[in-house]
Amino acid sequence: MSAICGVYYKNVPLGFAEAVMMFHDLGKHMFDSSDSWQEKNIFFGCHLNHIVPESLPEVLPYCDPDSSLVITADAIIDNRAELFASLNIDRPSRDMPDSLLILAAYKKWGRKCPEKLVGDFAFAIWDKEKQELFCARDQVGKRTFYYHHAHGRLAFCTLMKPLFNLSAIKKQLNEVYVADFLALPAVSGEIDPTITIYKDIYPLPPAHAMLVTAEGKKQWQYWGVEQNRPIRYKSDAEYEEAFREIYTEAVRCRLRSIKPVGVYLSGGLDSASVAAIAAHLNHSGEKIYGFTQVPMEGYVDWLPQSKIADEREYVKELAACSGGLETFFVASEGITPFDIIDAKIQAIEQPYKTFENSYWMDEILRRAAAMGIGVMLDGQSGNATVSWGNWDAYSRYLLHSFQLKEYYQDKRLLAKKRNAPFLRLIMSDLYLYLPYRVRKYRYQARGGENYLQTLVPINPAFMRSMQVEARFARLGADPLFLNKGDSFTQRSKLLRPAGFSHLGAMETKMPLHLGLVRRDPTRDKRLIEFCMNIPENQWVRDGQDRRLIRRAMQGYLPDMIRLNTTVRGKQAADWMQRIAPQWEQIRTEIAAIGTGELERKYLDIDRIKNLLNKNQVLDTSKGNHADIRLMTRALIFTRFLRAEFGSR
Repeated sequence: MSAICGVYYKNVPLGFAEAVMMFHDLGKHMFDSSDSWQEKNIFFGCHLNHIVPESLPEVLPYCDPDSSLVITADAIIDNRAELFASLNIDRPSRDMPDSLLILAAYKKWGRKCPEKLVGDFAFAIWDKEKQELFCARDQVGKRTFYYHHAHGRLAFCTLMKPLFNLSAIKKQLNEVYVADFLALPAVSGEIDPTITIYKDIYPLPPAHAMLVTAEGKKQWQYWGVEQNRPIRYKSDAEYEEAFREIYTEAVRCRLRSIKPVGVYLSGGLDSASVAAIAAHLNHSGEKIYGFTQVPMEGYVDWLPQSKIADEREYVKELAACSGGLETFFVASEGITPFDIIDAKIQAIEQPYKTFENSYWMDEILRRAAAMGIGVMLDGQSGNATVSWGNWDAYSRYLLHSFQLKEYYQDKRLLAKKRNAPFLRLIMSDLYLYLPYRVRKYRYQARGGENYLQTLVPINPAFMRSMQVEARFARLGADPLFLNKGDSFTQRSKLLRPAGFSHLGAMETKMPLHLGLVRRDPTRDKRLIEFCMNIPENQWVRDGQDRRLIRRAMQGYLPDMIRLNTTVRGKQAADWMQRIAPQWEQIRTEIAAIGTGELERKYLDIDRIKNLLNKNQVLDTSKGNHADIRLMTRALIFTRFLRAEFGSR
């Protein structure tokens, strides 16, 4: 993979000094080669990491001798065989880098070429003859692409901060983004994929393309999660076979690497199935390396019986059943979530909320990089694709389609399985049809807290001034998670561009810093399209949830994982026990929040102080303690403000 940048002045010659500074600033990370290209009013730069075999002879930026086109690209294209056939390319595949394949696709299909590509990509193509700049980002936003457009100039970059080398771009907070970030209780801080935390820097959203000419800028979405091509087979076995084929291909193409391949591995269906398929496909003799987070030594379990903090037993069983899978258990001894905050902020260029998990996820990346691993697989989006199986959504589907007999039978089976009253399950379904205001009132009357009272440290006055509630309603945000919807609606929320954009930023930047790449087979475009268009009863039926992957992975996953319905893994269950020795130091830092003007403007200082007084002693028996999480989010945001804007 690569890190790319460029500047285009529409009507005047380019002053290259600032562009070169941006290019050098972007090159502070680990790369195998770097080069740039410039001509009159256009500059392209690329820092290249050799990951796939075809990247070894790759030259970027590349000026095509047979046309007026120049490309710079951060890309791994996965449907190479399909493209070779469609484009009638007869040269050896190993001699054709992914960037040249993109260029060939552009020559044939023009601005529609991103629709034909599968993989992780962000690229820019300059047409000298037409004086047009064409840019595109992959369907699920796995690679980042930021830009600034003003005063007759467009500048773009894989990262945000190098853009500040251009004198016209001032570092200013985007208060709309700040309000969204602080007011959302979810770990994602984004509901709008068209903005960043900086006022004059914008992301090209996932599945979007952009054309820039002397007349202006045009941007459009070329792909979306849809349910418009129903897939129908005659039997369950045919669905299983088709699912296995697509899922296997999604994993296979992501094993294309000149370096060893690793995988974030838990005892759950998603990452375990990725690892099992990868091990099954791996015929090179090189092992697949699985990295599993485990609790620190001395961890005192506080979880209910339905959750498990240490998944070693499941992972060992998988390794025994999957030849070629070597596992490493990472306890991150001596590392706490607070130890990485400053480095994390610098790497991802923004504040973050994944406080409980970031320390071990980053530690695994560091270990993988030290072992020379080039690709880290995961199953981050599996819950919305390969292992979907939601009872509420299935019940709604049966009721909407008047399949009342099937509804009754499945509810009976579920009641028996859960040892729950049948009528209570029926009433829970009817509850979903109540008006939102009624459900909200019922939720709060039964002890549910307003989201402002849980994980949201925003200053209420700032929230009101930014009209956050109205903005959330307009963008379809649901902070209390009361709008369940049908299967398609629920999965679409999980697969929305804003979510992709958030994940893409997290998954591009830290690996880039370490010289490797994260790839997710469960986010494959082809797999998403398949999973969104098969019948609901393939996911839930006969008292079994997540049934398609459970059936399809027979022979790949041990039954201990494949048929497990009693416990689920809980990563980082030890995070509060880790920070306990630091608590006095942490309390002192939290107590100092509010000394800066921006901190007082954005954060609810009084509430933070009250929570701090309430938690003078850290109760580690409550590993999910909302008070501590809220204060920590405020602390991380404060550190970002002070690092980027001083103490004002």
